[in-house]
Amino acid sequence: MERSYLSVIRVWAAMAWADGVLAEVEGQALRRLIERAPMLGEEDRRTALGFLARPVDLALDGLGQLDRETRAALYRSAVHLAALDRRIAEAERRLLERLRVGLGLSQAEAAAIECSLPVRA
Repeated sequence: MERSYLSVIRVWAAMAWADGVLAEVEGQALRRLIERAPMLGEEDRRTALGFLARPVDLALDGLGQLDRETRAALYRSAVHLAALDRRIAEAERRLLERLRVGLGLSQAEAAAIECSLPVRA
């Protein structure tokens, strides 16, 4: 469980860094999540906090094997994270598209998720 959760945090960190800047609100949200995650061991917690120090690449390995609900939730949280700074940059939009494909979500599924959020993509 720890390693799969670390993979999810890496996706979120890649999303936060997609525009080349880790906005303060993005960094704070991720830091709180990492520090409070009971399923992370100390080594994984240090690794996750390292994702906030410098840009990380989006790693898609194994994400398509997650169950449908988890994949949709991961995409939803990535869209929400991208919109925390009240704008979705073109680089973030491209990363969301890569994530959508990596998660095996259709364009219609992704659009429905984006429309369900209070902050529109």
